Amino acid sequence: MNKLYPLATLLATTLLIHGAQAQTFTGGTYTAERNKDWHVTSGLNAWDINGEPPANCINCKIIIKSGVTVNLNTHVTLSGGSTLQIGSDGTAATALLINSSGGSDWATSYNIILVNDGSTNQLKMNDGLALLNSSNAGTYDGVLSAFPYTSGSTTVTSYYKTLGNAPSSFVETSVGLNSPAAYGKTLSGPATLSAAGPLPIFLANFDAVLNNGEVNVTWTTQFEQNSDHFDIERSADGGAKWDVIGKAAARGYSASPVNYSFTDENPGSGTIQYRVHGYDLDGRPTLSTIKVIRTTPLANVTIFPNPAKDYVNVSLPVSEATAGAVSVRFIGQTGQLLVERRVTGAGGTTLSIPVSSYAPGNYLVQVVTADGSKQVSKVVISRQ
Repeated sequence: MNKLYPLATLLATTLLIHGAQAQTFTGGTYTAERNKDWHVTSGLNAWDINGEPPANCINCKIIIKSGVTVNLNTHVTLSGGSTLQIGSDGTAATALLINSSGGSDWATSYNIILVNDGSTNQLKMNDGLALLNSSNAGTYDGVLSAFPYTSGSTTVTSYYKTLGNAPSSFVETSVGLNSPAAYGKTLSGPATLSAAGPLPIFLANFDAVLNNGEVNVTWTTQFEQNSDHFDIERSADGGAKWDVIGKAAARGYSASPVNYSFTDENPGSGTIQYRVHGYDLDGRPTLSTIKVIRTTPLANVTIFPNPAKDYVNVSLPVSEATAGAVSVRFIGQTGQLLVERRVTGAGGTTLSIPVSSYAPGNYLVQVVTADGSKQVSKVVISRQ
């Protein structure tokens, strides 16, 4: 049913909305008609007589009219079946620009957040003249999907950046993956971004380490829902072709970190790349970062004497890998870094690490090259 309001009340309401951003509101259509900032504290803004959309928009429809460019300079959350539509009739170029806010959390940054709440919340690029540009966006700026879930007795929200600069995922405001956003920095229409569907696998802390001719691949999931399995993939040609060398069953559901590992016993020689592909039961993928391992040059690193008493010597081969910066690390029995030596052009040299002050037991020597390739060797300290 349409309601009629006195003219004075309508005018007063309009002035208030144009002067400051409205609060949480259910329903309503808001249309941007002018080339302006999304939010202004005084004076005329971009919006029609209905005023600026509320910061927390529930079941709203927001339209940026064809031919209008709006600069997003605030935070907007869309839930309860809300739609932001860029372009109206395809007659002229339409744009939403997202620049850097310098904000340190979601509320102080320039972002559109699509909440996964069981309804369809979406950003719709209406036609081929619609553009969304977030090339200059900051850490918490851009277009994101939000997935609230229960962890223990508290509600936690994971955010996945659909459009913008890295990082691409967060738990609350903590960075999860520092990779590019799913759709990059710019998007032109027609296209639709949505937060529908279950939370994907939240993959973090991926690593690959060379250890006595084998490559140990490890990764951690921060959260899993509907997860099925992981493919461990290897490339020996710079990423042109990826081979699945192993599979690992996923937990299925977990609201706390889960650690996984896989050992490639026959990695071959040369420069090899590794990554992990996670899949949920619906076939949706989650891809890790890529780790590079050099098997041939670093396989010639020599550690002696072993067992050691007073010194451990690390002899580095002459190779392309050791021509640049190399880090030699001596790691304790509980994983703590005890000694680190960083050298450049160290090929053909031997570094000595004093170990007489350390307790007898098993230790690790890790050699890391500039491209991230690693070799780990076990060292025994003995007093006999």
